[in-house]
Amino acid sequence: MAVQPCHRATDVALRLAVPRDAAGDLHAGVRDRLAGRDGVEVADLDVVALRPRLNDLTVEVDASLRLAPDTEVDDLTDIVGVHEARPR
Repeated sequence: MAVQPCHRATDVALRLAVPRDAAGDLHAGVRDRLAGRDGVEVADLDVVALRPRLNDLTVEVDASLRLAPDTEVDDLTDIVGVHEARPR
């Protein structure tokens, strides 16, 4: 049995694009976007700003994430659609 690495809790502020046709509500769209990266689990999120655009919604969120030991907050911008990520 392989030992799973411990994830660490991190609070971050994010700005990202969520497609208008994403399944579910806005929170689900943000969770789906962030779930596209290994080593990232969303514990909680709060939408603090929303800006509609032609094909997507630009969303600013405060989120509590659990990150794998080899994942840093700056790595979140490697996810397609995540424009900014910074610790809170």
